[in-house]
Amino acid sequence: MPLRVRAWMVALGIAAIFPLPILLLQAPPDGLQRAELAQFLGRFHPLAVHIPIALLLLVPLLECAALAREQRHLRQSVDFVLGLAAAATIASAWLGWMLAWSGGYEGSLVTRHMWGGFSLAVASLACWGLYGWKRSAYALAMLATVGLLIWTSDQGGKLTHGDSFLTEHAPDPLRRWLGYKRPPAVDPTSFYAMRVQPIFEEKCVLCHNAGKFKGKLRLDTYEHVMRGGKDGPVIQPGEPGKSELFRRVTLPPESKDFMPAEAKPALSGPEIKVIEKWIVAGATTHIADAEIQGLLPSSEEKAPAAPLTADYRPQSQTIATLESTLGIRLVPRSQNPTDGLILRTDSAPTRCNDATLEQLAPVANLIVDAELARTQVTDKGMQAVANFSNLRFLDLSKTAVTSAGVKELTKLEKLERLNLTQTRVTRAGLAAAKMNPRLKGLYLFEAH
Repeated sequence: MPLRVRAWMVALGIAAIFPLPILLLQAPPDGLQRAELAQFLGRFHPLAVHIPIALLLLVPLLECAALAREQRHLRQSVDFVLGLAAAATIASAWLGWMLAWSGGYEGSLVTRHMWGGFSLAVASLACWGLYGWKRSAYALAMLATVGLLIWTSDQGGKLTHGDSFLTEHAPDPLRRWLGYKRPPAVDPTSFYAMRVQPIFEEKCVLCHNAGKFKGKLRLDTYEHVMRGGKDGPVIQPGEPGKSELFRRVTLPPESKDFMPAEAKPALSGPEIKVIEKWIVAGATTHIADAEIQGLLPSSEEKAPAAPLTADYRPQSQTIATLESTLGIRLVPRSQNPTDGLILRTDSAPTRCNDATLEQLAPVANLIVDAELARTQVTDKGMQAVANFSNLRFLDLSKTAVTSAGVKELTKLEKLERLNLTQTRVTRAGLAAAKMNPRLKGLYLFEAH
């Protein structure tokens, strides 16, 4: 390829990759799900990423084979393969950013992998630009690119298989040399260690670990399990029905909130029962496996749980219409139709305002959880929320709600958890909220 044409092609590649580092800095993955189209395109990243890997590894193989006199003709294909590799690497880097930004990912491991993908795209482009111009510089750049490829692929492998996939069964001397430490062990005879932790490790930790924690939730240690995620605790000791983690794993598989996500293997019936038993028994690490059965009432002794709301199924058409016209989601809390609905706004929080809440009046008695974080709601909207007679959990973090709005919420006799993080609620408003005798959790981080 003529040098002038190559220069134009490299310039085009630079223009294609240039916006990516700006997006990595200004719009990094933050654990939120958004933009259905970006999620759709981004999920091609795990498929597309193997193309540049294969092409970049093929280049040095062709170069080595061409050292033999009878195979020198193979070098004629290097230029074409390297150009394809650079284009494929740029495309894969873009798909990776779309997947991470829109798919609910965050964490240091995700960030490192994304910067690795961008750097690899730049390195591939540099190799192609140097090919045929300065042989020694091209050889050094190609060697560095292969090394960067191995490192970036390792980061991606950890995202897919877990941070300790390569080192979990490594000999202790090798682990020490690599600087990896085994996680602190819990009591090996506890029900948590023998039954619960293996389920988390097999089904959950791939998306909820130190480097990749969707929804700001980590499940790789007991301490992080009990700490919860961005919306507060996911385990309510003694109460499976009020535990968000248990709710997610018992939803219908077709539900958007069903976990595990991304078509990963669902928990089996016995695994769900194990988690339920653990929560009922107090969700601790102190109960031995042999003891937990005696702490649980038999199925005959259990009183049927009281319905949280009326059956939502007769309102299915109204619910679908509200979702379509208002741009919000009303999802079942569980498979039980009398466990109510959760109001979701996280996919487009700016579309939810006071008028939106007023239009939810036909299903107000069916809403048990309202997630209004980062929405446009104000004190006026709290007048509508006060009619959500069965509301248990309300997230108002990062909204314009003040103490006046909180006073409206004193009508919610069943409210148990209220998140006022980064709001303008004052001490007077907090005092009004605490007057509710059923309120068990009040989150106030950075409230005025």
